[in-house]
Parts: sequence; structure tokens; C-alpha cells
Amino acid sequence: MDAGAIAIEVLGGLAVGVSLGLIGAGGAILSMPIFVLVLGHGTQVAILEALVVTGVIAAFSAMRSALAKSVDYARALVFAAPGLVGAWIGGPLGHALEDRVQAGLFAALAVVAAWRLLRPRAEEPASEGAPPLRGRALVVAVLTGFAIGVLTSVLGVGGGFLLVPALVLVTRVPIKLAVGTSLVVIAVNAAVAYASNAWSAPEAVEGVAWGAVAIVAGFGIAGSLVGARLSTKLPPAVLRKAFAGVLVLVAVAVLVKTLWR
Repeated sequence: MDAGAIAIEVLGGLAVGVSLGLIGAGGAILSMPIFVLVLGHGTQVAILEALVVTGVIAAFSAMRSALAKSVDYARALVFAAPGLVGAWIGGPLGHALEDRVQAGLFAALAVVAAWRLLRPRAEEPASEGAPPLRGRALVVAVLTGFAIGVLTSVLGVGGGFLLVPALVLVTRVPIKLAVGTSLVVIAVNAAVAYASNAWSAPEAVEGVAWGAVAIVAGFGIAGSLVGARLSTKLPPAVLRKAFAGVLVLVAVAVLVKTLWR
């Protein structure tokens, strides 16, 4: 591994961590390209690597949120329980797809994430707590949790960019609780998704570059601390626009790398 690759892994890890610490989303969407574009790994191997990185950073950030009492455990369970099922189902499903198909889906998801970030945000709940979750909101939450679990396994993404809006708009959770709760669900989904993908294609595990994974994850944890601090100081609108621009560039780069390899 050359110095250039290590430098990109360090910077990439910091970017992944800052994103998760700042908005509770974007970790895997940024870590996937590191392994695909920099290391030249196939999509299947890169998904495993991204899941490990995202899971480790999300778990660390979730613990910090739990200590700060910024996690709604009831809603985390509502999203995580069906998400576990979706994550396990998604493993075999993802391995049935060609690399180019997965890359195309990944790029589309990155563009959708950018669009979600650029959309005007609805006013969040003003209270520190959240109302009981029942009826239509409960059904939508369960279905969303399942869908995000499937996406986690198939594309190696955490789904935070869908989780946070769902928690705020559907279950009426204040943004502070939404970010912490999202991190818990991402960490759980990533662990199950890794197990499912590894079971479905054990040969992909052999290609995992654990040294690179450790570098990205380690600096990602450091980045998550920076992101958590920045979230209280920088204008959210500016950060969302910058991150959306990065996502679009990543989508284009992944498509070019995959289609012309």
C-alpha cells in the first residue's frame, strides 16, 4: 500500500466520521468509494469493508449519544427489528446482482441522498421528547426500517439519510434524538448485514483489506468527534449543501470507475 493510498484512507476516514458525527448519515456512502476507487476492490468486497467501517464508527457515536441521553430506544427498536430481517435477506439478494448493477444502484442512492439534503427541511418537533408511536406512523416506521435493512446489505450503506428524516417527519422525534437514534439502528443493521454478506459469499471476506479498514475506521472515529463538535457551531444549511455536492461527485466517480474498468 503506497503513501498516497494511505493518505486518502486517512482523509476518507475523517470525512466518514465527520459526516456521521455531524448529521448521523453519509458514512457508508462515503466509505464505499474509498475501497472501490482507491483500492480498486470489487463491489462485493467493498460492501463488506464499508459495513465494518460504518458499523464501528456508528457504534462509537451511538455510545456517545447514549451517554448524552440523545437516543430514543423505543423508536430505535421499531426501526432496528424489521431492519435486521431486511439486512439478512439483503445479503443473498445483493450477491445475485452484478457489480455494475450494484454500482448503478449505489450511484442513484447517492444522488437521492444529495437531493434529500438540499430539500428545504420541514420544521422539526419543538419538544425534547416524542409522542407515542402508533397507527399509520408505526406501520410506516416498520416498513422504512425493513427497507433500510435491505439497502444496508445490498449496497453497503447505513441508510442514515433516510432514517433521520423518517424519525423527524414520521415519528415526530426532535433532530437531536433522531441523529442519536439513527446511529444505533445503523450500527445494528451494519453488523447483521456484514454477517449475511459474509455467509452468502465467504470468498469475498478473503479479499477484505483489514489494514485499510482499520485506518479508515480509526480516523473515522476521530472524525466523528470533530463532527459532533462542528454540529453545534457551523450553519447546517451550508454543511448540507457541501455534503450534497460530495455525494454527486462520488456517484459520478463510482459509475465511471465501474463502467470503464
